[in-house]
Amino acid sequence: MARVVASIGVDPSDHEMLSRIASLLGMSREATAARLLPGEEPARLASSAPAGRFPVPEEEPARSALPETGRHLQVPEEALQVLSPISTGMAAAERSWTEPALAEQPRHAPQQDAPHQTLLPPSSEAATLHLLLSRVVPEGPVDVGLLLERVCRGDVLSQLPREPVRTLRFGVQVLVDLGMGMQPFYRDQSELVTRIGSLAGRHSRDVKYFSGTPLHRSGPGAGWTWRAYEPPPPGARVLILSDFGLNEGGMASEHEDDWCEVVRLIRRAGCRPLALVPAPSAQWPLWLVALMPVLAWDRCTTTAHVYAALS
Repeated sequence: MARVVASIGVDPSDHEMLSRIASLLGMSREATAARLLPGEEPARLASSAPAGRFPVPEEEPARSALPETGRHLQVPEEALQVLSPISTGMAAAERSWTEPALAEQPRHAPQQDAPHQTLLPPSSEAATLHLLLSRVVPEGPVDVGLLLERVCRGDVLSQLPREPVRTLRFGVQVLVDLGMGMQPFYRDQSELVTRIGSLAGRHSRDVKYFSGTPLHRSGPGAGWTWRAYEPPPPGARVLILSDFGLNEGGMASEHEDDWCEVVRLIRRAGCRPLALVPAPSAQWPLWLVALMPVLAWDRCTTTAHVYAALS
């Protein structure tokens, strides 16, 4: 009681406030009488205590007269140690902190998308795509060694032999599979189509979307605008981004005849097909490997694998 009064700075003459504090602490007359054991005599109170003040006993009862358990002790006021109030005059500038203050955290941190990582090796992606899409033509500098060899043999030269070089001027057609098995790779397909456009040029890039096979329905726009497949102009590279039904429960053989017809149309037009499959090579069906060059659309595909597949 004394500590509470000293802490909040109650005026000792305010008997009403003291009585309320004592009641809250369970030290009023009614609370004291309620805590006495049956048959126990209440302590004698000073008759001269003003009304409403906390009762102070005249003398402390002997400890031997109290029961061992549940007894209620009353301590004289002079035996209590009153705490000294805390000084409030210290300026804020005089306080020193031992730890640095924590930085305020924003209530709603902006959500950022995780950086997209391509399926092809990032360090050699540009070179790999150039090998996939380009075509070798004899349009480089004059091959002096071959020229001397043919002259020494006495061959009649209708044109000068030239060194082979790779070019993208014939254009690229990209067939993008939108089937159920390719749903996890939609973003990779979109990113790859964008990179092909920046590498070969938007005017040299022809993108057609399909589901299942592009033979009967494919096109560059919405599904309701799709028509029967038409191969690109002669010399173009045809890049197929599809799982060929491998990710749909092993139904690759269901579309074998349609894919054979598509590849036949591509080769008849003077173009060369190539497939990127997001599946390990152990799952590729034999008819697909025999039909056209196939590469794994994964980090294991390097320029050396592309050279081997196209040679």
